[in-house]
Amino acid sequence: MGELIARAEPLSDVSLTRTTVNRRLHFERLASWPEGFVAVGDAVAAYNPVYGHGMTVAAQGAASLGDTIAERGLAAPGAGRRAQHAVALHAAVAWDLAVGQDVFYPGATGRAPTFRDRCAARFVGRLMYVSTGSGKVAEAVNDVMMLERPPISLLRPGVLAAVVRGPRRPAPSGPPLTGTELAAARLTPPSGSVP
Repeated sequence: MGELIARAEPLSDVSLTRTTVNRRLHFERLASWPEGFVAVGDAVAAYNPVYGHGMTVAAQGAASLGDTIAERGLAAPGAGRRAQHAVALHAAVAWDLAVGQDVFYPGATGRAPTFRDRCAARFVGRLMYVSTGSGKVAEAVNDVMMLERPPISLLRPGVLAAVVRGPRRPAPSGPPLTGTELAAARLTPPSGSVP
């Protein structure tokens, strides 16, 4: 990626935004659709940057657009609508993850958490706790948070059994780093030196 960007020529100055609002537009629901047009990236959905999903969803949408063009060509009748639906599927997964968390912050979503939201939050809390001592659960959570697998994958029997059983090892009391690594990170002074 770095090599690709190093050779790229900027089209404009860098634009900054400080918004943390989740925003989603449902282009896929429009009754009529202009042929050859597809909205992607932040035009479809923008997320609070704390989740780190915006660029991933944009890349997934662009890949879906590329697949549609390769399969049918963008000029084929209905290709734009088909691509828009594929883009929306990627946006929906990240949207559900973001809104599922933001509902607990007053004013963030415009509604109070439902019973379902509270149950899901308890399950996610347990997942996170168990992931501190279970590599299998940590990997499953990471795959979902990185948008590599759908959230339903957290309900696989092996993951559910691990969640019920609890962590195999106690949660670490601190970072699992060696003394040399801690010194390099300046979390502790190197041996023999004065802080």
